[in-house]
Amino acid sequence: MEDTKAMQEVSDELTSMTKSTASHPFNPLERRVTFAKKDSTIAVFDSKQHTSRISQHFGQFGRADGEYHRPAGVIVSNLGEIYVADTGNQRIQVFDSSGVFLRLFTTRINGYTKSCPTGIAIVGNMFLVTDPVNNAVNMFDFRGNFTGHFSEDTVFDRPASISVDKTYGIVAISDQLGVRIFTAKGERRAGDILLAGHVGPIANEVACNGRGEILLSCWYDHCVKVYDLNSGFKTRIGDRGDWLGRLERPRGVGVDRQGKIVVSDAGNRRVQLFDPRDRLGFCRLVAAPADGLREPYGVQALSDGRFVVVDNALSKVFSVSKSRCEP
Repeated sequence: MEDTKAMQEVSDELTSMTKSTASHPFNPLERRVTFAKKDSTIAVFDSKQHTSRISQHFGQFGRADGEYHRPAGVIVSNLGEIYVADTGNQRIQVFDSSGVFLRLFTTRINGYTKSCPTGIAIVGNMFLVTDPVNNAVNMFDFRGNFTGHFSEDTVFDRPASISVDKTYGIVAISDQLGVRIFTAKGERRAGDILLAGHVGPIANEVACNGRGEILLSCWYDHCVKVYDLNSGFKTRIGDRGDWLGRLERPRGVGVDRQGKIVVSDAGNRRVQLFDPRDRLGFCRLVAAPADGLREPYGVQALSDGRFVVVDNALSKVFSVSKSRCEP
């Protein structure tokens, strides 16, 4: 009886979504929903047979190990370990690729009355963590010991997000003034690109694609903007709306191993995948409200094709399995 009720709730939500987007060429004209009793997961199929599947979620609201309070950023190491910025609990938590809690370390260092870890990146044998409350980017070793401030001479204005491009040896950090470009040692990069004139007062999330380009999710412009390190603004992905391929208040942005761009479409409570090499751009829906998402923030791709999605409102981390049928 409970399974039938859950399936009906999901079906009703999908029906509402379909009606609201019926006139768009990307609209899934036909959907059916299956509620799997065995593993309590929901699979969503559309007319093109693209599949979204929440394979698991780990964590819940709380302060104990493995629990979160309004988590934000996420990063995946080369070993497949998942690092989550547990913002409200002022700490970084570490999980294995299956979601098993491993360890944590605090970001509330000496001299701070409060910390606000938001973005996280790995540079060599260090963690870099943005802290907008203290206008700092702090460095920690792999044991969680504070080792200093990144680019100590730089004055940040509420740094929000951070990403590393290992190919080009750069670190990109977004704050309210735009995006700052540094070397891995914290030195300002020659020919630094000032993006403040192209973005709104809040630059939510930044990602590097390993091809000399910087991706920036723009909350106010409802799109992802692409910048070339040398020539500046290049193109934009998405426009405002709730149709597939459009965005509403995007937050997290990441890149998978194929160069496809995954975006947390927070305003539409979903995660979408875009292929910049395709003329139309939109690739597929990764996860939707029917999968249980409420406010997706940080998002990263795992090496096995899954995606890790941090839900800020639910204080959970979702693992989304690879689509059964790639477009």
